[in-house]
Amino acid sequence: MSERAGTMTDVLGGSTYRRDRTSAADQVINDLRTKILSGDLEKGTRLPSEKELASHYDVSSPTIREAVRALSAMSLVEARHGAGTFVTAESTSLMSSALNAVIELEKVDLPSIFEFSEVIYLKAVEIALRDPDPEEFGVLRAAAESFRASMTNDEFAASLRGFLTGLVGISRNKLLIAVANHLIEAQITTAKRSAERSPEVWRRIAAPLREERLAIVDALDAGDSEAAADAVRRYMKRGHDLVVKHAEG
Repeated sequence: MSERAGTMTDVLGGSTYRRDRTSAADQVINDLRTKILSGDLEKGTRLPSEKELASHYDVSSPTIREAVRALSAMSLVEARHGAGTFVTAESTSLMSSALNAVIELEKVDLPSIFEFSEVIYLKAVEIALRDPDPEEFGVLRAAAESFRASMTNDEFAASLRGFLTGLVGISRNKLLIAVANHLIEAQITTAKRSAERSPEVWRRIAAPLREERLAIVDALDAGDSEAAADAVRRYMKRGHDLVVKHAEG
């Protein structure tokens, strides 16, 4: 990762900072968060020292430390011992952090994740067929054909990740891809936990769905949006049923 550094003015801007009557730490957090998300503070930028930040924001050093801890918890910055604090914000970590919070707070269950994932995959194939790319479909077919009953659990996980990320990737929609990547990892993590109790879980869930995966690619190759949507629904329905049967509990 490239690291960028500069003077206080270079990093935080030349205008004088004025605080209002709300929490000092919250104000510092909000100001730095805004600068990071707007791109004023780019990924890789090293923040000014604790002393410089305290002077700029007219707050104490403990307040700056509190703000940095909060920004770190948001996956926006990272404090590196002996090197300083760096902006590390990227869409994947931010999306993962936000979705994790929603899933934990709302106690979202696996069936709900499957239902939401289905919506994403349906939209992905719809978008992909507006401007079809045979080469992308070929890569997706290879991923669908990669499943073998003799695979190890780690190989099953890698093949499933490859197929599902490829399926949403054909949309070329960055938001869909970012959301889907987190949901994919949630599904894989669930299967891995189940495999700790029953090593045959992957073989019973991933291997039987090979024909359903190929049906999706066949419909994409044919340019048939209705058939592609039906194939996605069949794949998700059977996948959900197999997970409930073999992985839950």
